[in-house]
Amino acid sequence: MVWFFGRGNETVRVQTSFDNSAREYVLEVEWGTRAPETHRFRERADFESRVISVEDQLRKEAWAQIGGPEILREGWRGPFTN
Repeated sequence: MVWFFGRGNETVRVQTSFDNSAREYVLEVEWGTRAPETHRFRERADFESRVISVEDQLRKEAWAQIGGPEILREGWRGPFTN
């Protein structure tokens, strides 16, 4: 899934997915004016904790969500699905 956030004329893109071949949850954050971040997690709890942390950071920095989340064309494929 992909979420977009805006603040002034800046945007942030947050994407979550599952890498079936590596068996890892993936969180990608493209900040626009900062270096992009990619985080990989084997454990779902660790992944969810980091997603919440990013959401908290965005709120504290006055980012506003633009629209709803968009489901990726290839869809969400959960752990260990082939």
